[in-house]
Amino acid sequence: MYAYPWHTTTWQQLKSNLERAHISGAMLLQAKPGLAPQALIDRYVSGLMCENDASEPCGFCHACSLIRSESHPDVHMVLPEKDKKTLSVEQIRQANKWALESSQFGGYRVIVIPQAERMNASAANALLKTLEEPSSSCVFILSTDNAQRLLPTIRSRCEAWPIAAPTQQAACEWVSQQLNKDVSPQAAYLCQSEPLVMKAFIEQGHEKVFNSLLESFIQVVISGQTDVSSLMTSLVKSDVAVDVQLSWLWLVLVSAQKQALGVTDDTTISEAKRLAAHFDYQTLFQQAEALAELKQQLSISSGLNTELLMTNWLYRF
Repeated sequence: MYAYPWHTTTWQQLKSNLERAHISGAMLLQAKPGLAPQALIDRYVSGLMCENDASEPCGFCHACSLIRSESHPDVHMVLPEKDKKTLSVEQIRQANKWALESSQFGGYRVIVIPQAERMNASAANALLKTLEEPSSSCVFILSTDNAQRLLPTIRSRCEAWPIAAPTQQAACEWVSQQLNKDVSPQAAYLCQSEPLVMKAFIEQGHEKVFNSLLESFIQVVISGQTDVSSLMTSLVKSDVAVDVQLSWLWLVLVSAQKQALGVTDDTTISEAKRLAAHFDYQTLFQQAEALAELKQQLSISSGLNTELLMTNWLYRF
């Protein structure tokens, strides 16, 4: 079972709890997907269920074999149904039923809910009722990259386990070792130092996509080019999801804001200083806020006209 270096501190605390038999009935891991929170959950569950060790999976016992084959009868994963993005109330009700059942191995029952923010309102309320009256020897493990999207009452009933991103230098070093090549600070910044996202970013050639997008963006907002077709092509026709590319542009504007305020000499994003020299801080701030709202709109409704919304946003510069 692979152990990521940025998990070390959190894992040592979890391991200590297992060794002391301090098992919380509800846990919430808070981490971006690029920090591999599921890998840490898998390690914890394997350690909890192992028949030969109190904290680390031995890899040889029957429980470890079942977990490895994803067929342990006391471990349940709650995932969206096919072609669905949310977790339904029916799925959570089923999880609540599992929580009341007896363990087939005479130990703990574990219910894992990755990206728990995908629960709809009814599902969240159904889970809350179970967390308020937890059954014995049952552990709920939730994960999320945005705890604010969970009900405050759910958060309050879970033991919080935040996983911090490694430093930019540490992330670059890890990815560099994995790929046997140098990693630019620009890649780390655009991927917010999430090592797995950085690795995929480089392997899939996304830095080239970003540079092309940035060039088209600069030509429109600084050079006054009224034809936005090149930028729209970069956005819509690219293999990279639109929301990812909008996140890149948002980060470019954040970097430019820092340059405009004179709070950094960082040149990670080469065009940030140019943007800061051309636009005042207020404009950069307002456009970054508007882009964040636009990105949120597109994530909620797939029927919106991306090109029209983006064009309107660009002309505000």
